[in-house]
Amino acid sequence: MKNNFVCIVLFWFTILGYTQTKISGHIIDSKENSIAYATIRVLNSSVITTSDQQGKFTLQKTNKNTIIEVSALGYATKIIKPDTDTITIVLQQSTEKLDEVIVSAQKREETLVNTAIAVTSIDSKKVKATRTWDLSGLTAIIPNYLYQELGVGFQQVQSIRGVQVFSENPAVATYIDDVNNLDILANGFVLTDIERIEVLRGPQGTLFGRNAMGGVVNITTKKPTNTTSGYAELGFGNLNLNRHSVGLKTPIIKNKLFFGFSGIFQDRDGYWRNDASLALVPNTSLDGETIGDERNLYGNLFLKWLATERLNATLNIKAQRDWSNASGFFVSQPNDQIAFEQPDKIYLSRLASHKRNIINTSFVVKYNAPTLALTSISTYQNIGLSFENVDFSDGAFYHSFTESSFGEKLPNQEVWSQEIRVNSTNDSPLQYTAGAYGFTQVAYEPSTNIALQPSTNEVSTVFGLSPDTSTIFTNKGNNHGIAFFGEMSYKITNQFTITAGLRYDYEKRESTFNGFGDRLFSNGITTENQGPITLDGTYDALSPKLALSFAPTEHSNLYISYNRGFRAGGINAQRLPEGVNETFDPEYSNNYEIGYKINTLENKLRIGAAIFYIDWTDLQFFNQIALGTFARENVGDATSMGIEIEASAIPIKRLQIDASFGLTNTEYKDFILNRDRVVSFDPVIIEENREDISGNDLSNTPSHTLFLGAQYTIPIHKKTNATLRGEFRNIGKYYTDIQNTLEQPNYSLLNAKATFDFGKYSVAFWGQNLADEVYLSYGNADTSFGRNVRTGIPMTYGTSFSIKF
Repeated sequence: MKNNFVCIVLFWFTILGYTQTKISGHIIDSKENSIAYATIRVLNSSVITTSDQQGKFTLQKTNKNTIIEVSALGYATKIIKPDTDTITIVLQQSTEKLDEVIVSAQKREETLVNTAIAVTSIDSKKVKATRTWDLSGLTAIIPNYLYQELGVGFQQVQSIRGVQVFSENPAVATYIDDVNNLDILANGFVLTDIERIEVLRGPQGTLFGRNAMGGVVNITTKKPTNTTSGYAELGFGNLNLNRHSVGLKTPIIKNKLFFGFSGIFQDRDGYWRNDASLALVPNTSLDGETIGDERNLYGNLFLKWLATERLNATLNIKAQRDWSNASGFFVSQPNDQIAFEQPDKIYLSRLASHKRNIINTSFVVKYNAPTLALTSISTYQNIGLSFENVDFSDGAFYHSFTESSFGEKLPNQEVWSQEIRVNSTNDSPLQYTAGAYGFTQVAYEPSTNIALQPSTNEVSTVFGLSPDTSTIFTNKGNNHGIAFFGEMSYKITNQFTITAGLRYDYEKRESTFNGFGDRLFSNGITTENQGPITLDGTYDALSPKLALSFAPTEHSNLYISYNRGFRAGGINAQRLPEGVNETFDPEYSNNYEIGYKINTLENKLRIGAAIFYIDWTDLQFFNQIALGTFARENVGDATSMGIEIEASAIPIKRLQIDASFGLTNTEYKDFILNRDRVVSFDPVIIEENREDISGNDLSNTPSHTLFLGAQYTIPIHKKTNATLRGEFRNIGKYYTDIQNTLEQPNYSLLNAKATFDFGKYSVAFWGQNLADEVYLSYGNADTSFGRNVRTGIPMTYGTSFSIKF
C-alpha cells in the first residue's frame, strides 16, 4: 500500500510538472546589441515572458521538446527549439528577414510551412499596413476570397473558392478569440489591436464543424503580458471619417494577473446622395441626404490569470454598438445600369435607421501537462437588433416589430457554447487533437421578424392587404447541437507524415413562426388571424479528413489532402401549402487539394501554392412553390476548381513585396429553379417559368483575384523612419446572380500609404481606391424579379496620428 501511494504521488508530481527546468537566455541583434522588452512565448502553452533592459530572460521549460517564439518591435519573429538550458537568440531586423509564421489552423500552434492546409496568416504589422479595418480588406489579399456587404458589416457574404451563403447560416465560419459567430448577424466587429488573422481556404469541418464549408476566418486580438504597454490613435478622413482608438495592457500582479483593454469609436458618412424625386413615393425633403452613415463603438477587455506555471484562465468580453439614422441596411440601387452610370445616387422614399448591440464573452481555461494540453472554452453571445423604414425598392418598407410599433427592438439572440479539447504537446511521432463541442442558440433572424408596410395603396392591393395595413412576420428559432471530433498525425519517417480526422455533428433545430396574413397591424392595433406553428428537424453529419505530407527539407512541405464540410439543414419559417416540405437538408462540400510551401533564401522568400477541386452538393436555395411564396430547398450541386499562389519576399534590404493570385473555374450542375411570373394584375395572369441554370458560373466567384503590395522603409534618423507602401488589387469578372445576368466586370483598386515613425510617435497618410473605380459591393443572388445592387466605396483618403508607450 505504501509503495502504491508513493507511485501515485510521483505520477501526479510528474503530471503537474514539479520537475520542470528553466531556460535562461539573452536576446541580441546582429550587432550584438541587447534587445529589451522582446516577447518570448512557449508554443501551445500559457508560458510567456519578456526580456529585461539587458535583453535577458528566464522562461519555464514545459517539456524537453519546448518550442519558443521570439518577437520584438522592428525585428523579424523567430521560432527556435532550444537544445540547451542557456541560449543566445539573434534577431534580424524586419526589413532584412521575413517573420517565421505560427498558425493555429489545426487547433494547435505550429509553423505555417508544416501545416497541410491552404492557409494565409496576416500578422498585426500587415493588418495595419493594409489598413484592414474590417473583413472587406481581405478581398484579393486572400486568393479566391470575396467579401460582399448588405449595407452594414453585420450582414455580409463571404465567398472562398466559390462556396458562399444564401441564408442566415454562414458558409465561411468566422471566429474571433475562440468565439464562433454562428449567425451572420454576429459578424461585423471593427478590427483593432489585432494579433493576426488566419484564413483557412476550403472546408474545415473536422476541427471547426458546421458552417465551415468554404473555409474559416480566425481572428486573434492582442493579449496582455508582463510588460505595460499602451497606445492611442486619432484618425480622420473624407466622408467625415473619425476613427479614434486606445489600448492598455499591464500586469496587475507580475507573473500572475494581467489586464488588457482596447477600444475604438468610428463615425463615417455614407457615400450616396438621395434623389427622392425618383423614388417610388417621392419625398423631396429627403433630396441630397447622405445614405449609408454609420457609427461603431467597440470595446475589448481581457483579464488573464496564471494560477500556476501550467494552469491559466482568461476572461474576455467584447462589446460593440452600431447605429445609424441614415442607414444602408438592406437598401439598394434599383439596377446595375443606373448604378454604374450614377454610382453616388440612390432613390429612397424614407431614411432607414438601425441599432445593433452585440456582446461576446469567453472564458478559456488551459492546463499544460508535460505531454498534453487540456483546453476548455466557454462562450456566450448576445445580439440585439432594431431597424425601421428600410426601403428595399420593392414597394414596401420593412421594420423590426415585436408588439405595438414599428422599429421595436427584436428579442435578443443568445448563443451558449462549450468546447473541451485535448492536444498532444510532446515530440512523439504521434500527435493528436480530440474534443467535444456543444451549443444552444435562441435566434431571431431579422429577415423573418419584420413588419412589411406597403408603400402605397396600390401596392397594398397587390399584397392583398387593406390600405394602411401591414403584415407581421415572426420567427423564433431554438437550435441545439453537439459534436465529437478527433485528428491524429503520425510521422512515418522524418519526412513523411499522415493525418486523419473525423467529426460527428448532431443538430436539432426548432422554429416557431406565422405565415403571410396571420398577423396584421393597422392604426396601432394588432390582429392575429391565426396562431403560430412550431416545427422541428434533426440533422447529423460525418466530416472526415485525410492528408499526407512530405517535407523535403526543414523549411518546405508538399501535401495532398481531402476535407469535408457541411452546413446544417433548417426549417422554412413560413406557412407553406400542403404537401410542400417545411424542412430542407444539409449541404456538403468535399475538397481535394495538393499544396506546396517553402521558406528559402535564409527566410527572405516564402512561397505557397495549392491546386484544389471542390464538389458542393445539395445547395440550399429559394424555390417558388406558390405565387409570391418561396421556400428553401436543396435544388442542385456545383463544382469549383482552381489554383492559388502566395509569395512574400525581401529582395533587397528594407523592401518587402507581397503577392497573391487565385484562379477559379466553377459550374452549377442539375440546378433548376421554379420562377412563376405575374404578367398582368387585372385579371391576374401567371406565366409558368422554370429556369435551368446548369452550366452557369457560381455567383460571387471572381474568375481570378490578384494582389501586389510593396513597401520600402527609409531610415531618416536614429529613431526616425519613413515607410512608403503601394498596393494593386485586381478582381476578375464575376456574376452576382446565379442566372449569370448581373455582371460585375473586371476591376482594379489602387491603394497607397506613407508612414513616418518618430520613436514612439507615428503619422500616416493613406488613400484607398485612388483611381475612384466604380464597382459593385453587392448584387442580387437571384435576378428573377429584380436587379437590386449596391456600388462599392469610392476614393477615400485620410491621416492618423498615434503614440505608443
